[in-house]
Amino acid sequence: MNDRWNVSLKTVVLTAVVGCLSLGSTARAEEADGAHLMPVPQQNAVLQKYCGGCHSDALMYGGLSLEHFDAAHPDPTIAAMLVSKLTSGLTAKDVEAATHGPDPDTKTMALLHGAMGASGSQPDEATQIAFGRALSAQAAGAEEWHSWWSDRPAGQSPKTAAPTLTADIVRQIASTKFPGKVDMYRLILTCRVDTHEGEIKLAWANGVPEEGQPMNVAVDGNLNFTHKAEGGKKQGNGEYGPGATILYPDPDVKLPLPAQTLTVSNLFPNETVVFPFAELSATVRRDLSGCFSPAVALK
Repeated sequence: MNDRWNVSLKTVVLTAVVGCLSLGSTARAEEADGAHLMPVPQQNAVLQKYCGGCHSDALMYGGLSLEHFDAAHPDPTIAAMLVSKLTSGLTAKDVEAATHGPDPDTKTMALLHGAMGASGSQPDEATQIAFGRALSAQAAGAEEWHSWWSDRPAGQSPKTAAPTLTADIVRQIASTKFPGKVDMYRLILTCRVDTHEGEIKLAWANGVPEEGQPMNVAVDGNLNFTHKAEGGKKQGNGEYGPGATILYPDPDVKLPLPAQTLTVSNLFPNETVVFPFAELSATVRRDLSGCFSPAVALK
């Protein structure tokens, strides 16, 4: 009888502990999600009203389109880039630190520098604060690979829609020009399976290199070439220089899909960023590989 009682008691205690752990996990997940800070429809409305006019498929200012961004299913790399833009070079962790410290609203607002006013107007402070916090929560995991299938890449006409695989990742490097700030690099790969057309795009925030800035690109540490950051207004920040550049396709270089790393140096002085292709899943690598050149030696 005592043994049965002990077993039952242990079961009740274990169930209660598991229940508490589950509740704790749920609470943490809800806190990390950030949706409670601003409802998803409002996030989407704010984004399109104050950011979508310039960052569209047609304009692509800064190499970034927000036309298809949905806060219900956010791309963490885009959220991270947006936080960097809104704070002029800070990160989601900086916003989160302000949120959890004393006088959080004042400190959070101090990090936002009016980037949303580029459209000619901007929302009230409460909306900016809630929006910044929501984006910071959505940026979690931006430094890991994300991939998804769609019927067409951004900017492609629905009439030519075709299954397209996209993979992207962000890297953050301490700015060599602005102490305490971060330069954000985003790499985006796309593969259109019907035509085997692939693209590798490099975008960045917040630094602005000169149009035509030469950078060094290395694939797996042994395939090196020079690439100029060119793209004009369509991939730039208007008259202030480019905000993205197409690494592939390139008429002069047959860039293979890296097996281990893709390294970019000197887009900004004395900065080197390494993208970890070894961390791509085998499935994504297989599906992307049909759109890129086989490895070849440069002449």
